[in-house]
Amino acid sequence: MSDRTYCRICEAACGLVGVRDGTGRLLKLLPDRDHPTSRGFSCAKGTRFVEVATHPDRLLSPKVREGDRLVARRWPEAMGRVVSELVRLRAEHGPHAVGVYFGNPIAFNATGSIALLALLRTLGTRNVFSAGSQDCANKFAGARLVHGSALVHPIPDVEHTDLLVVLGSNPAVSQSSFVHLPGGFLAILRLLERGGDVVWVDPRRTESAARGGHHIALRPGTDVFLLLAWLHELRDLVPPSPADGLAELLAVAARFPVARAAAITGLSEHAIVDVAVRLRRARGAALHLSVGVNQGPFGTLAYVAAQAITFVTGNLDRRGGSLIHPLALGGASLFRRLGIGESTAQSRVGGFRAVLDALPAGVLADEITTEGPDRVRALLVIAGDPLRSVPGEGALRDAFAKLDLLVSIDLFENETGKLADVLLPTTSWLERWDFATTTATFQTSPLLQTASPMSPAPGETRSEHRILLELAARVSGRRSLLALSRMPVDRLRSPGVGVRVPVPTPGRYRERGLRLRFFSDELAAEAARLDDEAARLTPSPSSRALSMIGRRRRIGHNGWLFGGVRDRHDDEPASMHPRDLAQRAITPGTHVRIATEVGAIELLVEADEGVLPGTIVVPHGLPGALNVNAIIPSGAEAIERPSGQHRMTAIPVVVEPAHHVSRA
Repeated sequence: MSDRTYCRICEAACGLVGVRDGTGRLLKLLPDRDHPTSRGFSCAKGTRFVEVATHPDRLLSPKVREGDRLVARRWPEAMGRVVSELVRLRAEHGPHAVGVYFGNPIAFNATGSIALLALLRTLGTRNVFSAGSQDCANKFAGARLVHGSALVHPIPDVEHTDLLVVLGSNPAVSQSSFVHLPGGFLAILRLLERGGDVVWVDPRRTESAARGGHHIALRPGTDVFLLLAWLHELRDLVPPSPADGLAELLAVAARFPVARAAAITGLSEHAIVDVAVRLRRARGAALHLSVGVNQGPFGTLAYVAAQAITFVTGNLDRRGGSLIHPLALGGASLFRRLGIGESTAQSRVGGFRAVLDALPAGVLADEITTEGPDRVRALLVIAGDPLRSVPGEGALRDAFAKLDLLVSIDLFENETGKLADVLLPTTSWLERWDFATTTATFQTSPLLQTASPMSPAPGETRSEHRILLELAARVSGRRSLLALSRMPVDRLRSPGVGVRVPVPTPGRYRERGLRLRFFSDELAAEAARLDDEAARLTPSPSSRALSMIGRRRRIGHNGWLFGGVRDRHDDEPASMHPRDLAQRAITPGTHVRIATEVGAIELLVEADEGVLPGTIVVPHGLPGALNVNAIIPSGAEAIERPSGQHRMTAIPVVVEPAHHVSRA
């Protein structure tokens, strides 16, 4: 077994080393001080993953439902039930009667991703849903528009930039998505130490902002208006040969000059102009948007506007600006040839177009319950827990009860798994061979990381690679897939920490002569919504509603960590500005009731002067009745049309004291 690996929770892919006892059993993980990319940095999520892999509630054998109970059974019986039902339902109702939902972990599982693709090709269903529509589908849709591929995303050149503008991200706690920071948050600290600056744009003064840089606090959900105001301020920098659609986007930006954007965002005109001037003057400037913007009302338009700013300031494909990885370009070309990400399918409910071949999970419940041809009657859930991570828990719970077959393929019997007909136990990333394909396209370092297993697979667990390929083989009758499923890929040994790969080089993207595009009919429809949304986001003096946003937690992350030893913060508090607490006669350290049109939850609340007045910050990923997603409105009307992204931030809520015991 290997003593070195890398974390597969997010794109940061931090290097880790194992600590063993005298028998060779893996006890814990530590940051790899000698790792060439993470350079000794890792967050607590990765270093404490041994506690997840060895948790006493880990699913170690298949289970099959018998009446009201899930009973342990052998693999042949469990797989046989899944296959027989899939074959029957496809024969009786067609391929779209089978739905598939997959969570984020499969994106960091190279062989599992390949096997999933094979299964999806075998099933031939358009009803594919993913966790991406809860956190990043807007970036895939925006990249498809601007660069012609959902895989091509600008990488902020943090190691060389003079100015980094970060919207909706808190990398000191949770790294950041769609970027691999060399050394994690240490890369931000090095930027500050060499005289550069970071502007943190967030309704809350985050842990990241507290460690350096400048913080500007805007109203939740108004990031797009700030970006459009910056673009308008920089309109004179448009090059002689502009990209397609830039004139149309500039016309939209002209509707939101600084004075109007200030009224909408709650920022001063000076704060908006100051950042625009700095973007204009910096030798190298980079913008980075993350989940806090993605989940807002205009995630796709915001992402496109940010790339337009990067383009007009000359910072696209520039040292110290934003770079394009050659592996992303190669991957985009390969995907096109293979037909991956090229689906034009639309959801039966709502008519949402597939993004990277996936439909919005926000309509999954409706796709199950709405009668008619192609109704989803079976659902395979892979490395995910939609009951917890998709808004509208009540509707999904009712919908799952109407399925002929529900299968959960996971490390744990999660909330979705408790309702499943069959549970299939998988290995964790500590127990499999892997290579960091997803991370590679978001980094500036010349290393494609690889990893060997650190621990043997416990109990009867099997890799997703084996499970998914066997399902594909048995449904299709293709012996070649069955042979591939039995290949011992998890016995492979990696060459050290990885292999060298090309790095993003300034100027290479421009040399390809690709023409960018910044507008489309879908964005025109989004622009038509801006005025109404601006009015909704601007609070009236008489309103007592607060705007609810989420935050990552230092420990909790991803569905398969809920309830683990390392995730015991069951009552982690929400936070509000002291003024808002006083106006509602709420005492810090007591419980509050947070209500929407969908329902209510009760949480502890603390005072935090770093929270913008009019805002409540709720931790993401709390278990059971504390799950904030249960009170976020769901359905087609809550979904952004260009991307299928579910709106999950800037949610209006009523907050009042709860009849609950105060914290001791």
